[in-house]
Amino acid sequence: MDYRDARSYIDSKNSLGIVPGLDVVLELLAGLGHPERAVPAIHIAGTNGKGTIMAYVEQALLAGGLKVGRYLSPAVLDYREKWQINGEMA
Repeated sequence: MDYRDARSYIDSKNSLGIVPGLDVVLELLAGLGHPERAVPAIHIAGTNGKGTIMAYVEQALLAGGLKVGRYLSPAVLDYREKWQINGEMA
């Protein structure tokens, strides 16, 4: 599946209206060969608690010996804190 096929597939699903769930997205990702699996990432989203959860996850990964990069927005004290590697500003 290339970009044109993916776009056509997505557009064809728009005529169905809102369909709750992730089935459409999972089918699209399968058709693309699951590119999301090639990037070792954790995406933390929501309204409240993202910074706290990110700090816990970061510390757990560091304790496990992994290199951890993170992006945090908005910056709190310094613009450079948005990008960190192993807890230090990049």
